[in-house]
Amino acid sequence: MLFQKIQSALISLFIIPVVLPFLFPEALGLSYGPSVAIYLLYAIPIVFIYGTFTSLLSEYISQKTPFRSKRMTSLVFHLIAGWLFVLPYGLMFDPSIFETGVLNFASLLGICSALVFYTVDQLLGHHFNTL
Repeated sequence: MLFQKIQSALISLFIIPVVLPFLFPEALGLSYGPSVAIYLLYAIPIVFIYGTFTSLLSEYISQKTPFRSKRMTSLVFHLIAGWLFVLPYGLMFDPSIFETGVLNFASLLGICSALVFYTVDQLLGHHFNTL
């Protein structure tokens, strides 16, 4: 399972920096190419460390839950973890990030990235028949 999560992280690293500038074109105030580079720079450690860990935790929680839909539980956990990623950063380094509310630009980036990671992981799970 860890190998699948690492593969999901690698594939997501090719998708996330390409997709986010399309979804949020004016967010960084840069053109497409530099935006991809910035997103890639930040995505590498976040996806590998935080994304892989939360995805493993999500699988564990969804297998232990009494709900019928394990995939829906995993999806919801992925989205919540993507949204919550901004919370420690905002509390420790930049509280002004919450001036626009809890559903701000950074949390939307986290949610979109978590959705990409979850989708890639589910597709790989179907490919390897681990679901």
